[in-house]
Amino acid sequence: MKHFLKVTAWCVAIVSAWAAAPACAEDFARHFALQLEEGAAYYSVTLPAAVYAASQRNDLGDVRVFNGAGEPVPYSLEGPREPARTPPTLRPARWFPLRPAPADQTGAPLGVTIAADGSLRATAAPPGRAQHDTDLIDGGEASHEGRASALVVHLRDDNYQGRVSVESSDDLRNWQPAGDAQLLKVSYNGSTLSQDRIELSGAHARYLRLHWLDGAPYLESMNVEVQAAGSGGAQLADKQREWRENIVAQAGPKAGEYFFSTGGPYPIDRLRLHLPQPNTVAPAVVYSRGALGAAWHEVSSATLFRLHNGDVEQDNPSLQLTPDTDRHWRVVVDTRNGGLGSGALTIAAGWRPATLTFVARGSAPFTIGVGNAAAVSTALGRDELLMGASSVVATARVGEPVALAQNANAPSAASADAYRRYVLWAALVLAIGALAAIAWRLARSVSHKMPAGDAAAAVPGSAASGFAGTPAAGTDTGPAAGASAQNAANSMTGGVAGTTQAGHKPDGNE
Repeated sequence: MKHFLKVTAWCVAIVSAWAAAPACAEDFARHFALQLEEGAAYYSVTLPAAVYAASQRNDLGDVRVFNGAGEPVPYSLEGPREPARTPPTLRPARWFPLRPAPADQTGAPLGVTIAADGSLRATAAPPGRAQHDTDLIDGGEASHEGRASALVVHLRDDNYQGRVSVESSDDLRNWQPAGDAQLLKVSYNGSTLSQDRIELSGAHARYLRLHWLDGAPYLESMNVEVQAAGSGGAQLADKQREWRENIVAQAGPKAGEYFFSTGGPYPIDRLRLHLPQPNTVAPAVVYSRGALGAAWHEVSSATLFRLHNGDVEQDNPSLQLTPDTDRHWRVVVDTRNGGLGSGALTIAAGWRPATLTFVARGSAPFTIGVGNAAAVSTALGRDELLMGASSVVATARVGEPVALAQNANAPSAASADAYRRYVLWAALVLAIGALAAIAWRLARSVSHKMPAGDAAAAVPGSAASGFAGTPAAGTDTGPAAGASAQNAANSMTGGVAGTTQAGHKPDGNE
């Protein structure tokens, strides 16, 4: 047992040494060129969609950076940080319905005057709905509190669907585009579908002008959503988001069930679901899971719609999710009102990519290697990687995929495979030799410790092994033969006794 444990320890040591060996470039299925500026010690790069698609791990643990010699270099990998989102403040807005403006108009529009403090006052009755195509908004003090991030428009109409564009100005003369949207208010199945929010570009402007492209609605009220100064990180994060478009979902075995895959460990935080047929409204629940056979977990639910009205077509807004790296997704639609009808459900998935920072150790060219399900992340923390260095981290860019053979200094895949075979064969020969030695030692130990009688009994054909009682070929083994054998044994015993008595010489005392 002691020898067996030794052999086991040797095998474990060999496997451990093999597993602890540093990763080499050939272990990764895909490689991407890194384009660097000369002279910097640290570089950072935003991972493109192609790297996510090539990864075989949900945590990007199989991402590495290699130098021109095929050696891995230290790196850190950080997901995008969620920007601090200060809750916006809603301020009531004053608006003034306007008639179509003449082309040469300058200054305040007809029916409105400007006070000394910049506030607006109406000087005429509002126009009728047929002549109403513009609303002028006075932001008032809200324009000085921070950035106007959105307008929230509350419609009086029970059913409205139309487009609107927004412009901003500080002097009512010079106008800049500030946003556009499609507003919706539709009653459905006892509930109301509404889109009343107009995202703005965030200009610090006093006045806003709304142009109704599909007819002006009746407005109940209007609010300006104001973000505090310095809270523009959320808007910047939205601009950094990448999208994978035109993902086609496959219908499942059950009615109203659709499946799709993102194709990689993208940290999905937005989903746009585009319905196949216009004038469709259906509640739905979205699930995801990391691997086939795993349990589904719910990530979002919403009422999906696609409504068509003349030249206006409107889809449900994007679903906002907590970043989710699962690859497999399922959408379950309520089919009680017909579901989605015929056609394919298409999806767009959005995410904010991770940032890779590495040390430019060794010679160029540098590459990103990815695609090894057995690899485990060796990433350092960014602070640990930089070690308080004062040098500026330069920006690198991921180029096209490259074949490893393009790197003349890197070891070839054939030599790497041969090395692996040599190590494994050596381990196998060592294990077989150790087992043979253990078997030989055990055999010797058993033969030395066995008594002589037991050893003789173990040898076939010996007297001690019961040869006399073993019938030869053709010998009768019936009852008569047994009696004859018994008589012969008795005669032999009597002969031996007589011999003893004949040869005995009693002494005088007997």
